[in-house]
Amino acid sequence: MKLAEFSLNHVGIYVIDIDKMSDFYTSFFGFVITDRRDSPNPIRFLTMTPTEHHQLLLASGRDAAQPSTVHQISFLLEDFAGLRRVHDAAAADARVSGLRGLDHGNSWALYFKDPEGNTIECYVHTPWHVDQPYGQPIDFSLSDDAIYRKTETEVQANPSFISAEEFQERLTQRLAKQNA
Repeated sequence: MKLAEFSLNHVGIYVIDIDKMSDFYTSFFGFVITDRRDSPNPIRFLTMTPTEHHQLLLASGRDAAQPSTVHQISFLLEDFAGLRRVHDAAAADARVSGLRGLDHGNSWALYFKDPEGNTIECYVHTPWHVDQPYGQPIDFSLSDDAIYRKTETEVQANPSFISAEEFQERLTQRLAKQNA
């Protein structure tokens, strides 16, 4: 039985340098700071939409000797052109490290590290589904059309291949059954 309607709308992370991290998320992604506390224990509330007070919370307190414990912070994009723009911006930004593209069959994704080593994923859905985990490198020197055709050919050869629409229909049925 389902308890209630849930929607995951924000994430909070501990940071080492709140000003550096606030600058990165506002200048790279376009977040705005909606509220802040400077003392004690500085925090910043950031959003990219007027319907959410904050989507990202940055909280001071991570020790500089501590590695990030964030697996990934993921951003969904509307289309592949947007993903390519993020790729180009990340490649040109000295604050970003570890840039790599992965074709997951059901999405095209970019991964990179923010200034404090937290993994960022930016992705766009494809019209297909294959069982996960699945990942092939994306060569951004290819045209959008060539990347699309390469993914389509590879996923159609995968034994688990179905359309994204069919996967969503099956998942809708499973969720309805789970929450009945």
